[in-house]
Amino acid sequence: MRKFQFKLANNGTVAGIHSIPPTPATAASKERPLVVGLHGGCYDSQYFDATPRFSASQTSIALGIPFVAIDRPSYGGTSSILPIPDDSDFAQETGIWLHQYILPKLWEELGAPNGCNCIVLLCHSLGTMGGIVTAALHAKDTSPLYPLGALIASGMGDTQSEFMLRSPPSFTMVGSTHAMFPPDSKDSVMFKPDTVADEVLEQCQRLNAVCPLAETAKFAPAWLPTWKQQWAKDVTAPVMFALVEDDPFFVTTEEELKKCTDAFGNDVRVDGSLIRGAPHCMELSYWSQGWYARCFGFALECSVSFAGPRRVPLT
Repeated sequence: MRKFQFKLANNGTVAGIHSIPPTPATAASKERPLVVGLHGGCYDSQYFDATPRFSASQTSIALGIPFVAIDRPSYGGTSSILPIPDDSDFAQETGIWLHQYILPKLWEELGAPNGCNCIVLLCHSLGTMGGIVTAALHAKDTSPLYPLGALIASGMGDTQSEFMLRSPPSFTMVGSTHAMFPPDSKDSVMFKPDTVADEVLEQCQRLNAVCPLAETAKFAPAWLPTWKQQWAKDVTAPVMFALVEDDPFFVTTEEELKKCTDAFGNDVRVDGSLIRGAPHCMELSYWSQGWYARCFGFALECSVSFAGPRRVPLT
């Protein structure tokens, strides 16, 4: 994928990578979404482009759907949102930046010019928090600067696992505001044996990123007790929400999945699934291309629904 960096209306910057294929001549509909990837903690935009075989660009090119992965605020080449105001938290400030500055810029530069009719957020792990806040803010905005077609989430649950409560991973400090998950121990937590290819594990240094402590250290007390009542209940865009069976960070059962999907009570459509055997970083695993196929397919469905009813001529 190609790198980019855009200046934002607030004089900040957003950086990332993108795949912008031409619309295939065989497309069944003229509508297509701009899929925007939001990585999890301790990663950056490269998460969605680990290797040629394990990349969102495969599905983007095959279906002719533009895809963008950003470095989230305070990661990589995107501006920092630190320090967080006392009356806010990292997820809320991330959502504000996404809604007010980043997504309008991506829509202006990459969505509208490439014939897209909506944005679909593809969120992983801690990236889900900012995605849900963004969708809630969009639903309340009477004149949003971009069209939101759907929200997709994986790797974020509602209840922390026993592993996280008893022996959470240890991080190495990088300065006073950021930390890093040591690559060797990181991969042993993210993946169980035989769930990921060696070629992906060989990229562990490149894929690793320093992360803001304001997010990683405070998501449990600040996000988990409040996300359903404060944010999810206001989301009106369609949602696809997935839990993976082998997630070290969250309890992942059918009951937990229902708690998560039920939180989006105002949605027109909420699809939920528990993916058996899959590891936390599903996008890097052997489940990668199957998951991307589902995500881009859902995004296509939602982009057509977003366009409204139509009369299709018989041939």
